Amino acid sequence: WGRRHLATLLQLKAEGRISNLYVCDIDPDQLQLLPEGVNGFFTSLTNMLEEVSMDILAIATPPETHISLATQASKMGIHILVEKPLGTDYDETIAFLDALPATINLTVGYLLRHHSGIMVMRGHVLAEDAKPLNQFLYKRRTKRSRPRGATPLETLAIHALDLCPLLLKSPLAAFSVSVLTITRDSAYIEMEGEGGQHAIIDVAWGAQEEVRQLILSGGGEELQLDFGTNNLVHRQPGIQHAAAVVLGNEQPLYQEWRYLLASLKNTSGFLLPTRNELLAQALWLANHR
Repeated sequence: WGRRHLATLLQLKAEGRISNLYVCDIDPDQLQLLPEGVNGFFTSLTNMLEEVSMDILAIATPPETHISLATQASKMGIHILVEKPLGTDYDETIAFLDALPATINLTVGYLLRHHSGIMVMRGHVLAEDAKPLNQFLYKRRTKRSRPRGATPLETLAIHALDLCPLLLKSPLAAFSVSVLTITRDSAYIEMEGEGGQHAIIDVAWGAQEEVRQLILSGGGEELQLDFGTNNLVHRQPGIQHAAAVVLGNEQPLYQEWRYLLASLKNTSGFLLPTRNELLAQALWLANHR
């Protein structure tokens, strides 16, 4: 993911949205043959923070290092994008958020929040005249092998755990787990909400085919998104033909970075997701690992 962030940031720099770009990796081999546009590189974050004046630090390292690196940057007044999950320990996550300076913008990399299709779905469920949609189905199955250190819950399912409360309009703590099956490469989860909502999360590595699907439905209405191809279909009761929704072509990671760069104008600090959402996710993972 560090390479993906770098490619996106180089694009933004070429567009004139970023002035300087630095890379840090403890493995010197990863710093060989960096693309043009990188202003410098380091093998120590401490050295980079001492030598470079920066606005935002992106942390795309193993999850167990996220909070320690974010703490180091936040103490120097640097805004942070950290890949999900924020932390691997619930108590450590609470302590970090409690100590986070109020002026810091902290974003955790729930990339799908910035997907154009999911933004349309969120707008639909939040509309004043929207009918309740109470069924949530998320599938992310990939042919790729599980990356070293990755887990199905914290790497794949966590995106669904972030989106489910947003789209079903109910906090994660209000859902009870009725089915939970986890292997080294997969996770299958069913959850029931206090308001009658039902959520299914099905994720896996080493699958026979690539699937990137999110379906939101209820009362005969359905929104079906392929978040790989950007195809969104809207089916409504009483209407024979489904409607294709036209979406933007920008990649979610690019959109996320545009949002972060614009947020630099906000001097009061913010958390995305919110503190309550981050703690609910951390507690859910602590209870179900």
